[in-house]
Amino acid sequence: MKVTMFGKGKKSSLAFAIAGLLYSGSTVNAQEIEPPRDNLASQPNIIVIYTDDQGWGDVGYHGFDDIHTPNIDALAAGGVHFPQAYVSASVCGPSRAGLLTGVYQQRFGIYGNFAQNHIPRSQPLMMEMMQDLGYTTGVIGKWHMGEPTGRPNERGADFFYGFHGGSHNYMFSDAVEGGKPWLSPLYRNTATEPPIQESNGYLTELFTDEAVAFIENNADKPFFLHVAHFAVHHPWQVPDGYIERLDHLDVHHEERRFFAAQTLVLDDGIGAIMDTLKSHQLDKDTLVFFMSDNGTPSGQGFEEPRKKKRGETTMSSPGPFNGFKGDTYEGGIRVPFIIHYPAQIKPGMKYEPMVSSLDIFPTIAARFGINEIETTTAAAIPFDGVDLFPYLLGEKDGEPHQTLYWRRDNDYAIRDGNWKLTVNDDNGPATIQLFDMANDPGEWHDRVIDEPNIAQALKDKFDAWEATLPINKLSHKPTNRNNGFSDGERVNVKEFNQRMN
Repeated sequence: MKVTMFGKGKKSSLAFAIAGLLYSGSTVNAQEIEPPRDNLASQPNIIVIYTDDQGWGDVGYHGFDDIHTPNIDALAAGGVHFPQAYVSASVCGPSRAGLLTGVYQQRFGIYGNFAQNHIPRSQPLMMEMMQDLGYTTGVIGKWHMGEPTGRPNERGADFFYGFHGGSHNYMFSDAVEGGKPWLSPLYRNTATEPPIQESNGYLTELFTDEAVAFIENNADKPFFLHVAHFAVHHPWQVPDGYIERLDHLDVHHEERRFFAAQTLVLDDGIGAIMDTLKSHQLDKDTLVFFMSDNGTPSGQGFEEPRKKKRGETTMSSPGPFNGFKGDTYEGGIRVPFIIHYPAQIKPGMKYEPMVSSLDIFPTIAARFGINEIETTTAAAIPFDGVDLFPYLLGEKDGEPHQTLYWRRDNDYAIRDGNWKLTVNDDNGPATIQLFDMANDPGEWHDRVIDEPNIAQALKDKFDAWEATLPINKLSHKPTNRNNGFSDGERVNVKEFNQRMN
């Protein structure tokens, strides 16, 4: 296969032969239908799909017609989607640590993308819990959990296919370790795979093929599958034929069409996974989560300047929101999120209150009667996330979260109800800002001067939370942490901003 970066050629893959054109409209011949196992109600299959750098404006179901995601849109139409869904970090590694534990990753000292990030063995990962419950477990794609955390097969994965680091080329890889990190070998469990280029492969398609094969091989038993896609992270590389499929898109810049083509490869893969479930009559009783690990990157495109500002994006889009990957503005932390589970979730739902990636693990655990992670190991930190089902099914009043927190380097934020206090030193002024999310979700109007009491209360609440966290041992940042909070020291918001200005 040739691949473009202004690329060429396309291979035909097993997954896409199975997939058909669109999950929601596909048909399967009656003689191909296999009877499902009889304990699906009590032991549903679980699939957690986590994409990479896919912004809020990079799915059609959010109302954007310059992106083509029919299978992702069908997943949303068949389940519930969350317009105010947040990840626990604005960059890949910490976000994934939060997802896999259901705990704010800062509680383990994880604040950024560092090779020495460490989720302790005493803290169960999703796969470890599911393995203990008798499930066959698979992890496919990007790991990026830090060397001390352990490799996937050491942390609950019966099967692993993918790479261990945080970035990779889509069409080239090495046969052995020791080269450039983005060309690191792919692994099948603990053994290295032949280089991608030897089979004319493309990384997203390879991950889809492996996901389809995992489902096929385990359709007769309870399984858990984590598909940690690298798409749509750069480098910008697209198999030939995808750009041509998007000639109809009305785009503001041709780079958006290119990015949409790279997204379409991912979307085809979602369709392949769902069609494989359908072919085994598992689609109604498989609990599927779909989410991105963080928002749109500011670094995008082929033309200079590649670092974009608000309103300048040419590829990935944060939609109507401010900021980018790495920020605690909405564009860095608010992402697409879908739950698809026809056995219990009615199709076409839209759940407005804010939710978090930290809720995915507790939601899974609760399906098996596990409401506190301490029941698994006494040394573990309790969930920060919550089970979303009681709210979705109308069994519980109120909202899942009153308050959410973020901290990465010198950027931090707290959202408490409809008020959000945030600091950003890259795409922001590094001062403390306050936004009314009910009336200004785009974060256009800083209210810190108008509402000093609210700003001060949120700053103190954030500092109280941060005072419970370990210091970041892998970086000199943050330099703006209130280390004296526990001793009574308070940061006056007005005075802080005056010093910064």
